[in-house]
Amino acid sequence: MTDFEIVQIIQEFTTVGGAERVAWDLAIAFGHMGQPSSVVASKSAEKLPGDIKVRPIASWLARIPKRGLFRYLGRLLVVPAFTVASSFVRLPDRRNVVISHGDTLTGDIMVVHSVNAENLKEKRRSGQWSWLLNPMHALVALRDRFMIGGLRYRRYVAVSSRVRQELMEHYNVPSDRIAVIPNGIDLKRFSPRPDLGREVRAEFGIPDDARLVLFVSHEFGRKGLAHLIEALEDCNDPDFWLLVVGSDNPEPYRRMARRTGRRMVFAGERRDMERLYPAADVFVLPSAYETFSLVSMEAMACGVPVLATRVGGIESYLKDGVNGYIITRDGKDIADMLGRVFYKPDALQALKEGAIETSRHYGWPEISRQYVSLAEEVLCEKYSGNPDR
Repeated sequence: MTDFEIVQIIQEFTTVGGAERVAWDLAIAFGHMGQPSSVVASKSAEKLPGDIKVRPIASWLARIPKRGLFRYLGRLLVVPAFTVASSFVRLPDRRNVVISHGDTLTGDIMVVHSVNAENLKEKRRSGQWSWLLNPMHALVALRDRFMIGGLRYRRYVAVSSRVRQELMEHYNVPSDRIAVIPNGIDLKRFSPRPDLGREVRAEFGIPDDARLVLFVSHEFGRKGLAHLIEALEDCNDPDFWLLVVGSDNPEPYRRMARRTGRRMVFAGERRDMERLYPAADVFVLPSAYETFSLVSMEAMACGVPVLATRVGGIESYLKDGVNGYIITRDGKDIADMLGRVFYKPDALQALKEGAIETSRHYGWPEISRQYVSLAEEVLCEKYSGNPDR
């Protein structure tokens, strides 16, 4: 396990964002295993865990904002610039396997965190066309067609069985080139902590005995916040409170909440989700498209049952009546499910226990072993000159 180095490539090596967090935790897990690894990035956190080695490239890209008002313009500049720069990075002299999180044109293993073609398909199906105004979608489509459709990698990691099917459907990736490895979570960071939950409720002025519903996303529209607000308006229960975490514009949703507005808290972007999850009684995500939904699994690890749509990897681990319930993007249906969770004796406690038990199968020690095993398989092909890969 120590005769080669795993090199991860990701534009931002931080804990902000889904793919970024996966790369971060994976690097830590490799270190715990004794597996040599390094990270290629243009931006990294000021404080790195352990002895993780970061190989900086195109550091000037870190000064271009990718969040906030001009985020689309920033991404339009940063994404292609880093993709090209990382494709010519100097790799370690020792034998190596490159794991890209979609940020370089070629490599050994590409982790597919989302399938843009399927995402846009779902938006068209639901009548959403505003994405046409965002040139990033065209850029990503061209990049994915080259990297995935062109089979520029030896293996593709799908974070769920659904993603595996989407890779085969949209890009004709052969099934033997796809490995299904779910995202992992840090079970030490995300765990049931009632003490933290009480602190968070006090911070936001939420009563200790409130039925607190949590929603987390930076895309309120695609993730279905409007449907959740409709559900709470329909319930009209004064004990229900809603905590919304994310950087999207809250104003349209505040206007929707005629009855529940005073019991709805917009927390903005947060980097302490391990504190916020334990404050909630239930996590709700009526999303139109997911590939795994890391936030749903993090919520479960904190003992919070999940109500989510049957999309992407969620359907692989969300089991009705065990750790939550499948919902639809319909306010009435969500309201009914909230009633099933809160108004039946002992239902909530049973779901919490089921959520914690489910999360135990997604810890990083197990997930990182799957990555190393795949890397060893690729290593044999890479240095044996297999012409078919």
